[in-house]
Amino acid sequence: IWKGGVGAALASPPPSRDGRHIAIVMRRNGKPRLHVLAADGGDLQTLADAVTVRGSPSRLPDGKSSVLGGSLSGRDGLFKIPVDGGAPVQLIEGPALNPVWSPDGRMIAYVGANVSAYAPLLAVRDDGTPIDVPRISMRRDGERLRFADGRTLIYMQGAARAQDFWMLNLDTMQTRQLTRLTRRDTMRTFDVTPDGKRIVFDRLRDNSDIVLIDLPRTVK
Repeated sequence: IWKGGVGAALASPPPSRDGRHIAIVMRRNGKPRLHVLAADGGDLQTLADAVTVRGSPSRLPDGKSSVLGGSLSGRDGLFKIPVDGGAPVQLIEGPALNPVWSPDGRMIAYVGANVSAYAPLLAVRDDGTPIDVPRISMRRDGERLRFADGRTLIYMQGAARAQDFWMLNLDTMQTRQLTRLTRRDTMRTFDVTPDGKRIVFDRLRDNSDIVLIDLPRTVK
């Protein structure tokens, strides 16, 4: 439905719940911008051209808005972007990356300002009101947050090559480790199946070969 030669997608493109549209981040005029694309690859529209996008956006369950981290007039924030072309609404001021919207649309979880390679897990209500969550540090690179349902948040935590899945119960605010993976491959993103019972994730293993090459002697 989209060719990289037309414009490279800079983040995972989330679909609307009805599957009719896809949010896609592409570079336009030298800056990452949010676009919405029909599921058949047509009807490409640019949304909130003034907002420079950072990371991946998330779609509101009713499909009427997207939420994303970025900057507007040089100021970082978390923004709600109406898909009908309306003006962006800034929910919070400050660094925000890779937000995810809860299935009921009442809560947004995101990654805050980084300290070295790590950043805190933060959350707000749909009007920008902060929500107190446990102190959780995550790697800033990659997309490491997903809702399993309206009251359960799944996240990645661990060292660079030692990521495991954890669960945060939003009713009790208690955390629980879900996996103890023995293969320490690189993991950057994942998703949860609609029934909330399975996690699908990527793994990348870097292998390097050391080769000795005998150069031919130079004849003078």
